[in-house]
Amino acid sequence: MFFLLRSNTLPVMLLSALFVSGGVQAADFSKRHAACKTALQKNDQATADRDCRAAVFEAKREKGLAPELHAQAYDNLGDLQLAKGKFEEAEATYRSGIAVRERAFGKYSAETAISYEKIGSALVRQKKYPVAELMLSRALENREKVYGAQSREVADTLNVLGVAAIYASSPAKAEEYFRRCVQIREKLFGMGSAEVGRSYQNLAVAVQANKGVDAAAPLFVQALASLEAALGKDDAALLDTLESLAKLSAARKNPQDADVFLRRALTLRERAFGAEHVSVAAVLNQLGVNALQLNQRDVAEQALRRALAIREKVLGANTLDTAEAASNLGLVLHAKGDQASALVLLRHAAAVTHIALGGSNALTQSRWSYLSQVERAPVPAGDKTSGKGAKPDNKAAVQSEEKKSRWPF
Repeated sequence: MFFLLRSNTLPVMLLSALFVSGGVQAADFSKRHAACKTALQKNDQATADRDCRAAVFEAKREKGLAPELHAQAYDNLGDLQLAKGKFEEAEATYRSGIAVRERAFGKYSAETAISYEKIGSALVRQKKYPVAELMLSRALENREKVYGAQSREVADTLNVLGVAAIYASSPAKAEEYFRRCVQIREKLFGMGSAEVGRSYQNLAVAVQANKGVDAAAPLFVQALASLEAALGKDDAALLDTLESLAKLSAARKNPQDADVFLRRALTLRERAFGAEHVSVAAVLNQLGVNALQLNQRDVAEQALRRALAIREKVLGANTLDTAEAASNLGLVLHAKGDQASALVLLRHAAAVTHIALGGSNALTQSRWSYLSQVERAPVPAGDKTSGKGAKPDNKAAVQSEEKKSRWPF
Protein backbone atom coordinates (compact mmCIF):
# COMPACT_ATOMS: atom_id res chain seq x y z
CA MET A 1 0.00 0.00 0.00
CA PHE A 2 2.81 2.38 0.83
CA PHE A 3 4.58 1.95 -2.51
CA LEU A 4 1.31 2.17 -4.38
CA LEU A 5 0.58 5.41 -2.59
CA ARG A 6 3.96 6.82 -3.63
CA SER A 7 3.42 5.78 -7.23
CA ASN A 8 0.09 7.60 -7.25
CA THR A 9 1.40 10.79 -5.69
CA LEU A 10 4.55 11.13 -7.80
CA PRO A 11 2.75 12.12 -11.01
CA VAL A 12 0.76 14.65 -9.01
CA MET A 13 3.97 16.14 -7.64
CA LEU A 14 5.53 16.27 -11.10
CA LEU A 15 2.41 17.85 -12.56
CA SER A 16 2.37 20.47 -9.85
CA ALA A 17 6.01 21.28 -10.54
CA LEU A 18 5.22 21.77 -14.22
CA PHE A 19 2.39 24.17 -13.42
CA VAL A 20 4.61 26.13 -11.05
CA SER A 21 7.35 26.32 -13.70
CA GLY A 22 4.87 27.54 -16.31
CA GLY A 23 3.54 30.13 -13.91
CA VAL A 24 7.05 31.41 -13.20
CA GLN A 25 7.73 31.74 -16.95
CA ALA A 26 4.49 33.65 -17.45
CA ALA A 27 5.39 35.93 -14.56
CA ASP A 28 8.87 36.48 -16.02
CA PHE A 29 7.43 37.49 -19.40
CA SER A 30 4.83 39.82 -17.89
CA LYS A 31 7.48 41.51 -15.76
CA ARG A 32 9.92 41.96 -18.64
CA HIS A 33 7.20 43.02 -21.09
CA ALA A 34 5.91 45.72 -18.71
CA ALA A 35 9.45 46.92 -17.95
CA CYS A 36 10.24 47.11 -21.66
CA LYS A 37 7.19 49.27 -22.39
CA THR A 38 7.94 51.56 -19.46
CA ALA A 39 11.54 52.06 -20.59
CA LEU A 40 10.40 52.83 -24.15
CA GLN A 41 7.93 55.42 -22.85
CA LYS A 42 10.72 57.06 -20.85
CA ASN A 43 13.11 56.85 -23.84
CA ASP A 44 15.55 54.94 -21.61
CA GLN A 45 17.22 53.00 -24.42
CA ALA A 46 19.76 51.16 -22.29
CA THR A 47 17.11 49.73 -19.96
CA ALA A 48 14.75 49.10 -22.88
CA ASP A 49 17.42 47.14 -24.72
CA ARG A 50 17.87 44.81 -21.76
CA ASP A 51 14.19 44.37 -20.93
CA CYS A 52 12.83 44.18 -24.48
CA ARG A 53 15.35 41.50 -25.43
CA ALA A 54 14.53 39.62 -22.25
CA ALA A 55 10.81 39.85 -23.05
CA VAL A 56 11.40 38.33 -26.51
CA PHE A 57 13.46 35.56 -24.93
CA GLU A 58 10.74 34.78 -22.37
CA ALA A 59 8.06 34.90 -25.10
CA LYS A 60 9.93 32.24 -27.06
CA ARG A 61 10.27 30.05 -23.95
CA GLU A 62 6.65 30.26 -22.84
CA LYS A 63 4.61 27.80 -24.86
CA GLY A 64 1.16 28.94 -23.80
CA LEU A 65 1.66 32.67 -24.36
CA ALA A 66 -1.04 34.45 -26.34
CA PRO A 67 0.24 35.05 -29.92
CA GLU A 68 -0.53 38.76 -29.81
CA LEU A 69 1.59 39.23 -26.68
CA HIS A 70 4.40 37.30 -28.36
CA ALA A 71 4.14 39.57 -31.42
CA GLN A 72 4.03 42.69 -29.24
CA ALA A 73 7.34 41.66 -27.69
CA TYR A 74 8.87 41.70 -31.18
CA ASP A 75 7.16 45.03 -31.92
CA ASN A 76 8.65 46.66 -28.84
CA LEU A 77 12.16 45.45 -29.64
CA GLY A 78 11.73 46.60 -33.26
CA ASP A 79 10.55 50.02 -32.10
CA LEU A 80 13.69 50.33 -29.98
CA GLN A 81 15.93 49.33 -32.87
CA LEU A 82 14.18 51.83 -35.14
CA ALA A 83 14.71 54.60 -32.56
CA LYS A 84 18.41 53.68 -32.39
CA GLY A 85 18.76 53.90 -36.18
CA LYS A 86 19.21 50.15 -36.64
CA PHE A 87 16.70 49.98 -39.46
CA GLU A 88 17.62 46.60 -40.92
CA GLU A 89 17.54 44.98 -37.49
CA ALA A 90 14.15 46.57 -36.84
CA GLU A 91 12.80 45.21 -40.10
CA ALA A 92 13.98 41.69 -39.26
CA THR A 93 12.45 41.90 -35.78
CA TYR A 94 9.13 43.16 -37.13
CA ARG A 95 9.12 40.29 -39.65
CA SER A 96 9.42 37.85 -36.74
CA GLY A 97 6.33 39.49 -35.28
CA ILE A 98 4.35 39.21 -38.49
CA ALA A 99 5.19 35.51 -38.73
CA VAL A 100 3.59 34.99 -35.31
CA ARG A 101 0.51 37.02 -36.25
CA GLU A 102 -0.01 35.40 -39.64
CA ARG A 103 0.13 31.92 -38.09
CA ALA A 104 -2.37 32.93 -35.42
CA PHE A 105 -4.72 35.33 -37.21
CA GLY A 106 -4.13 34.92 -40.95
CA LYS A 107 -3.03 37.56 -43.45
CA TYR A 108 -6.18 39.65 -43.12
CA SER A 109 -6.60 40.81 -39.55
CA ALA A 110 -6.24 43.92 -37.44
CA GLU A 111 -3.27 42.36 -35.68
CA THR A 112 -1.41 41.49 -38.89
CA ALA A 113 -1.95 45.03 -40.20
CA ILE A 114 0.11 46.33 -37.26
CA SER A 115 3.11 44.32 -38.43
CA TYR A 116 2.72 45.34 -42.07
CA GLU A 117 2.73 49.01 -41.05
CA LYS A 118 5.75 48.64 -38.79
CA ILE A 119 7.72 46.79 -41.48
CA GLY A 120 6.73 49.50 -43.95
CA SER A 121 8.03 52.22 -41.63
CA ALA A 122 11.36 50.40 -41.23
CA LEU A 123 11.66 50.08 -45.01
CA VAL A 124 10.96 53.80 -45.48
CA ARG A 125 13.83 54.59 -43.13
CA GLN A 126 16.05 52.36 -45.29
CA LYS A 127 14.85 54.23 -48.41
CA LYS A 128 13.38 51.01 -49.82
CA TYR A 129 10.31 52.88 -50.99
CA PRO A 130 8.65 50.44 -53.44
CA VAL A 131 8.74 47.58 -50.91
CA ALA A 132 7.65 49.95 -48.14
CA GLU A 133 4.61 51.03 -50.17
CA LEU A 134 3.75 47.38 -50.79
CA MET A 135 3.79 46.60 -47.06
CA LEU A 136 1.85 49.73 -46.14
CA SER A 137 -0.71 48.98 -48.87
CA ARG A 138 -1.23 45.54 -47.33
CA ALA A 139 -1.80 47.22 -43.97
CA LEU A 140 -4.33 49.53 -45.63
CA GLU A 141 -6.14 46.63 -47.29
CA ASN A 142 -6.34 44.76 -43.98
CA ARG A 143 -7.69 47.75 -42.11
CA GLU A 144 -10.28 48.51 -44.77
CA LYS A 145 -11.57 44.94 -44.49
CA VAL A 146 -11.52 44.85 -40.69
CA TYR A 147 -12.57 48.40 -39.74
CA GLY A 148 -14.23 49.81 -42.87
CA ALA A 149 -13.06 52.30 -45.48
CA GLN A 150 -14.05 55.36 -43.40
CA SER A 151 -12.41 54.31 -40.14
CA ARG A 152 -9.81 56.05 -38.05
CA GLU A 153 -7.44 53.13 -38.54
CA VAL A 154 -7.64 53.48 -42.33
CA ALA A 155 -6.98 57.22 -42.06
CA ASP A 156 -3.89 56.55 -39.94
CA THR A 157 -2.48 54.14 -42.52
CA LEU A 158 -3.24 56.55 -45.38
CA ASN A 159 -1.28 59.18 -43.50
CA VAL A 160 1.76 56.89 -43.20
CA LEU A 161 1.48 56.03 -46.91
CA GLY A 162 1.48 59.74 -47.72
CA VAL A 163 4.62 60.33 -45.69
CA ALA A 164 6.32 57.39 -47.43
CA ALA A 165 5.36 58.83 -50.82
CA ILE A 166 6.88 62.21 -49.92
CA TYR A 167 10.13 60.54 -48.93
CA ALA A 168 10.02 58.64 -52.22
CA SER A 169 9.71 61.98 -54.09
CA SER A 170 6.19 61.14 -55.28
CA PRO A 171 4.24 64.24 -54.22
CA ALA A 172 1.25 63.51 -56.50
CA LYS A 173 0.77 60.11 -54.90
CA ALA A 174 1.29 61.64 -51.46
CA GLU A 175 -1.39 64.22 -52.19
CA GLU A 176 -3.83 61.47 -53.10
CA TYR A 177 -3.21 59.60 -49.83
CA PHE A 178 -3.38 62.74 -47.70
CA ARG A 179 -6.62 63.92 -49.33
CA ARG A 180 -8.29 60.62 -48.48
CA CYS A 181 -6.93 60.90 -44.94
CA VAL A 182 -8.28 64.45 -44.56
CA GLN A 183 -11.74 63.46 -45.82
CA ILE A 184 -12.04 60.61 -43.35
CA ARG A 185 -10.77 62.59 -40.38
CA GLU A 186 -13.05 65.53 -41.16
CA LYS A 187 -16.08 63.21 -41.05
CA LEU A 188 -14.92 61.55 -37.85
CA PHE A 189 -13.64 64.50 -35.82
CA GLY A 190 -14.84 67.75 -37.40
CA MET A 191 -12.80 70.69 -38.66
CA GLY A 192 -11.83 71.87 -35.18
CA SER A 193 -9.71 68.87 -34.23
CA ALA A 194 -5.94 68.58 -33.94
CA GLU A 195 -5.91 65.43 -36.06
CA VAL A 196 -7.60 67.27 -38.92
CA GLY A 197 -5.17 70.16 -38.52
CA ARG A 198 -2.17 67.87 -38.78
CA SER A 199 -3.73 66.15 -41.79
CA TYR A 200 -4.13 69.49 -43.58
CA GLN A 201 -0.51 70.34 -42.74
CA ASN A 202 0.69 67.14 -44.39
CA LEU A 203 -1.61 67.66 -47.37
CA ALA A 204 -0.32 71.22 -47.78
CA VAL A 205 3.30 69.99 -47.86
CA ALA A 206 2.44 67.47 -50.58
CA VAL A 207 0.46 70.00 -52.62
CA GLN A 208 3.26 72.56 -52.38
CA ALA A 209 5.72 69.99 -53.70
CA ASN A 210 3.28 68.93 -56.43
CA LYS A 211 1.53 72.16 -57.47
CA GLY A 212 3.38 75.07 -55.88
CA VAL A 213 2.96 77.58 -53.07
CA ASP A 214 -0.24 79.21 -54.32
CA ALA A 215 -2.14 75.91 -54.32
CA ALA A 216 -0.76 75.04 -50.87
CA ALA A 217 -1.52 78.38 -49.18
CA PRO A 218 -5.21 77.80 -48.29
CA LEU A 219 -4.39 74.33 -46.97
CA PHE A 220 -1.75 75.69 -44.58
CA VAL A 221 -4.26 78.33 -43.44
CA GLN A 222 -6.87 75.63 -42.77
CA ALA A 223 -4.28 73.58 -40.89
CA LEU A 224 -3.56 76.52 -38.60
CA ALA A 225 -7.28 77.26 -38.06
CA SER A 226 -8.02 73.66 -37.07
CA LEU A 227 -5.03 73.43 -34.74
CA GLU A 228 -5.89 76.75 -33.08
CA ALA A 229 -9.50 75.64 -32.58
CA ALA A 230 -8.34 72.42 -30.93
CA LEU A 231 -5.30 73.60 -28.98
CA GLY A 232 -5.53 77.38 -28.64
CA LYS A 233 -3.17 79.96 -30.10
CA ASP A 234 -0.26 79.43 -27.70
CA ASP A 235 0.43 75.72 -28.08
CA ALA A 236 3.85 74.60 -29.29
CA ALA A 237 2.13 72.15 -31.63
CA LEU A 238 1.38 75.15 -33.89
CA LEU A 239 5.07 75.73 -34.61
CA ASP A 240 5.45 73.65 -37.76
CA THR A 241 2.40 75.25 -39.35
CA LEU A 242 3.36 78.81 -38.37
CA GLU A 243 6.87 78.36 -39.74
CA SER A 244 5.55 76.76 -42.92
CA LEU A 245 3.22 79.73 -43.42
CA ALA A 246 6.11 82.12 -42.83
CA LYS A 247 8.22 80.44 -45.51
CA LEU A 248 5.27 80.26 -47.87
CA SER A 249 4.52 83.99 -47.36
CA ALA A 250 8.14 84.85 -48.08
CA ALA A 251 8.07 82.71 -51.22
CA ARG A 252 4.95 84.55 -52.35
CA LYS A 253 6.78 87.86 -51.74
CA ASN A 254 4.58 88.84 -48.81
CA PRO A 255 7.12 89.72 -46.08
CA GLN A 256 4.48 91.48 -43.96
CA ASP A 257 2.57 88.23 -43.39
CA ALA A 258 5.83 86.34 -42.96
CA ASP A 259 6.82 88.74 -40.18
CA VAL A 260 3.57 88.06 -38.29
CA PHE A 261 4.01 84.28 -38.48
CA LEU A 262 7.70 84.43 -37.57
CA ARG A 263 7.08 86.58 -34.50
CA ARG A 264 4.42 84.15 -33.27
CA ALA A 265 6.77 81.22 -33.90
CA LEU A 266 9.60 82.98 -32.07
CA THR A 267 7.44 83.54 -28.99
CA LEU A 268 6.30 79.92 -28.91
CA ARG A 269 9.82 78.54 -29.40
CA GLU A 270 11.28 80.75 -26.66
CA ARG A 271 8.51 79.64 -24.31
CA ALA A 272 8.86 75.95 -25.17
CA PHE A 273 12.65 75.58 -25.46
CA GLY A 274 14.27 78.63 -23.88
CA ALA A 275 15.73 81.82 -25.32
CA GLU A 276 19.08 80.26 -26.31
CA HIS A 277 17.90 77.10 -28.05
CA VAL A 278 19.21 76.43 -31.57
CA SER A 279 15.67 76.27 -32.94
CA VAL A 280 15.13 79.81 -31.62
CA ALA A 281 18.22 80.86 -33.56
CA ALA A 282 16.73 79.38 -36.75
CA VAL A 283 13.59 81.52 -36.38
CA LEU A 284 15.69 84.60 -35.54
CA ASN A 285 17.71 84.03 -38.71
CA GLN A 286 14.55 83.91 -40.81
CA LEU A 287 13.13 86.93 -38.98
CA GLY A 288 16.30 88.92 -39.70
CA VAL A 289 16.31 88.03 -43.39
CA ASN A 290 12.63 88.91 -43.67
CA ALA A 291 13.14 92.21 -41.84
CA LEU A 292 15.75 93.18 -44.42
CA GLN A 293 13.13 92.58 -47.13
CA LEU A 294 10.91 95.05 -45.22
CA ASN A 295 13.85 97.51 -45.09
CA GLN A 296 13.84 97.20 -41.28
CA ARG A 297 17.61 97.14 -40.96
CA ASP A 298 17.78 97.70 -37.21
CA VAL A 299 15.31 94.88 -36.60
CA ALA A 300 17.27 92.64 -38.98
CA GLU A 301 20.56 93.39 -37.23
CA GLN A 302 19.13 92.72 -33.77
CA ALA A 303 17.59 89.39 -34.80
CA LEU A 304 20.69 88.20 -36.66
CA ARG A 305 23.04 89.19 -33.83
CA ARG A 306 20.97 87.03 -31.49
CA ALA A 307 20.93 84.16 -33.99
CA LEU A 308 24.70 84.35 -34.43
CA ALA A 309 25.36 84.52 -30.68
CA ILE A 310 23.19 81.47 -29.97
CA ARG A 311 24.75 79.40 -32.73
CA GLU A 312 28.30 80.35 -31.71
CA LYS A 313 27.56 79.40 -28.11
CA VAL A 314 25.69 76.16 -28.78
CA LEU A 315 27.22 74.90 -32.04
CA GLY A 316 30.61 76.59 -32.20
CA ALA A 317 32.03 79.29 -34.46
CA ASN A 318 33.10 77.03 -37.32
CA THR A 319 29.83 75.34 -38.30
CA LEU A 320 27.65 75.87 -41.35
CA ASP A 321 24.69 77.14 -39.35
CA THR A 322 26.90 79.71 -37.64
CA ALA A 323 28.37 80.68 -41.02
CA GLU A 324 24.84 81.22 -42.33
CA ALA A 325 24.00 83.68 -39.55
CA ALA A 326 27.39 85.40 -39.93
CA SER A 327 26.86 85.81 -43.68
CA ASN A 328 23.39 87.27 -43.23
CA LEU A 329 24.50 89.64 -40.50
CA GLY A 330 27.43 90.72 -42.65
CA LEU A 331 25.11 91.66 -45.49
CA VAL A 332 22.87 93.63 -43.14
CA LEU A 333 25.83 95.54 -41.70
CA HIS A 334 27.06 96.28 -45.22
CA ALA A 335 23.60 97.64 -46.04
CA LYS A 336 23.88 99.87 -42.95
CA GLY A 337 27.31 101.13 -43.99
CA ASP A 338 29.45 99.24 -41.44
CA GLN A 339 31.90 97.94 -44.02
CA ALA A 340 34.65 96.81 -41.66
CA SER A 341 32.40 94.62 -39.50
CA ALA A 342 30.63 93.27 -42.57
CA LEU A 343 33.89 92.11 -44.17
CA VAL A 344 35.00 90.27 -41.01
CA LEU A 345 31.74 88.29 -40.91
CA LEU A 346 31.59 87.60 -44.63
CA ARG A 347 35.19 86.37 -44.76
CA HIS A 348 34.57 84.05 -41.83
CA ALA A 349 31.35 82.69 -43.41
CA ALA A 350 33.03 82.06 -46.77
CA ALA A 351 36.03 80.32 -45.21
CA VAL A 352 33.95 78.05 -42.96
CA THR A 353 31.69 77.10 -45.85
CA HIS A 354 34.65 76.41 -48.12
CA ILE A 355 36.26 74.09 -45.56
CA ALA A 356 32.99 72.28 -44.86
CA LEU A 357 31.63 71.87 -48.41
CA GLY A 358 34.58 72.40 -50.73
CA GLY A 359 35.34 75.11 -53.25
CA SER A 360 33.11 73.73 -56.01
CA ASN A 361 29.96 73.78 -53.89
CA ALA A 362 27.32 76.31 -55.01
CA LEU A 363 26.86 77.77 -51.54
CA THR A 364 30.63 78.18 -51.12
CA GLN A 365 30.88 80.00 -54.43
CA SER A 366 27.95 82.28 -53.61
CA ARG A 367 29.52 83.28 -50.29
CA TRP A 368 32.85 84.10 -51.90
CA SER A 369 30.85 86.08 -54.47
CA TYR A 370 29.06 88.05 -51.70
CA LEU A 371 32.43 88.84 -50.16
CA SER A 372 33.87 89.95 -53.49
CA GLN A 373 30.92 92.23 -54.19
CA VAL A 374 31.18 93.91 -50.79
CA GLU A 375 34.95 94.32 -51.11
CA ARG A 376 34.62 95.95 -54.55
CA ALA A 377 31.61 98.13 -53.88
CA PRO A 378 31.85 99.99 -50.57
CA VAL A 379 29.04 102.49 -50.11
CA PRO A 380 28.26 105.32 -47.72
CA ALA A 381 26.27 104.58 -44.58
CA GLY A 382 22.52 104.64 -45.06
CA ASP A 383 22.56 104.09 -48.83
CA LYS A 384 19.42 102.06 -49.57
CA THR A 385 21.01 100.44 -52.62
CA SER A 386 23.76 98.97 -50.48
CA GLY A 387 24.15 95.22 -50.77
CA LYS A 388 21.75 95.10 -53.68
CA GLY A 389 23.69 92.43 -55.52
CA ALA A 390 23.93 90.05 -52.56
CA LYS A 391 20.92 88.24 -51.16
CA PRO A 392 20.87 86.87 -47.61
CA ASP A 393 20.68 83.14 -46.97
CA ASN A 394 17.30 81.93 -45.78
CA LYS A 395 17.94 78.21 -45.56
CA ALA A 396 20.47 75.91 -43.98
CA ALA A 397 23.34 74.76 -46.14
CA VAL A 398 23.06 71.11 -45.21
CA GLN A 399 20.05 69.47 -43.59
CA SER A 400 19.56 66.03 -42.15
CA GLU A 401 16.65 63.86 -43.36
CA GLU A 402 14.73 64.63 -40.16
CA LYS A 403 15.34 68.38 -40.45
CA LYS A 404 14.11 68.47 -44.03
CA SER A 405 10.71 67.14 -43.16
CA ARG A 406 9.11 67.04 -39.72
CA TRP A 407 5.82 65.31 -40.13
CA PRO A 408 3.07 66.27 -37.65
CA PHE A 409 1.52 62.81 -37.60
